[in-house]
Amino acid sequence: MIRSMTGFGKGSAICKNGRVIVEIKTVNHKYFDATLKLPTNIMAFEDKIKEILQKNIVRGKVSVNISCDGRLLKDDNFSINKDVAKIYYAQLMRLKKFLDLGGDITVNELVALPGVLNNDAGDRNVAKAWPVVKSAVDNALKHLVIDRAKEGKALSADLLSRTRKIIKMLGAIKLRAHLNIDEYKRRFEDRVKSLTGGRNIDMGRLEMEVAIFAKNCDISEEITRLTNHLENFTKTISSGKEVGKKLDFIAQELHREINTIGSKASDFKIAKNVIEIKSEIEKIREQAKNLE
Repeated sequence: MIRSMTGFGKGSAICKNGRVIVEIKTVNHKYFDATLKLPTNIMAFEDKIKEILQKNIVRGKVSVNISCDGRLLKDDNFSINKDVAKIYYAQLMRLKKFLDLGGDITVNELVALPGVLNNDAGDRNVAKAWPVVKSAVDNALKHLVIDRAKEGKALSADLLSRTRKIIKMLGAIKLRAHLNIDEYKRRFEDRVKSLTGGRNIDMGRLEMEVAIFAKNCDISEEITRLTNHLENFTKTISSGKEVGKKLDFIAQELHREINTIGSKASDFKIAKNVIEIKSEIEKIREQAKNLE
């Protein structure tokens, strides 16, 4: 199913120690780009969360905000190795005496030394919190995917509607393509008569001029390519895959072909349809940029 790059999802998970709340917001972006705002005590999960996000989001700028309620993650799960602290203190006191230094050795300085403060219990607590964090992320992603799919469905319907309009207008252009040449022949003949005062016209020269014009203004190839691009565009939408980049590329090709038709054709009604088609293609290109 086609999905928009814009969406929002919120999810939560509860355990006996508290609750985790996850909010995910996505907007348009050429590539996958995730920014996570996490509580300090679950920063260790950042890479895991990004990995889960990338499995569900191909393109888009992703903003994730996670908050924890209750005592899910305690900050006091640490222990102090008093024996190590005692050894450090004795060594530091000897060093002070040896260097004849003043000042006190504080507790803050001691606990900052390697091996004095252990947080093994806290690390185990964080590891135990992963299942509930993952569950909350999964719930938020589920709602995000639904939201993006809903928006994608609306965009898909809009793109198909615009494609049908272009096909209809292209049909009108095709019907008038030969009139472009016939009209030129008539106007050229009238102009020659006007300039020659109504004398006989060299039909051979007239036909040659018309043939040159016909060659330079033939839009049959552009109509064929435009038709093929439109068919490919419709098939791509119906494929239900990650189609944003491909649709944008096809839209560029549509724009190229209709520009060529506009520069070649001199028929007023063809020119009017060309302007309308260009307008629809521009809207298609903007919409395609919203798709994953």
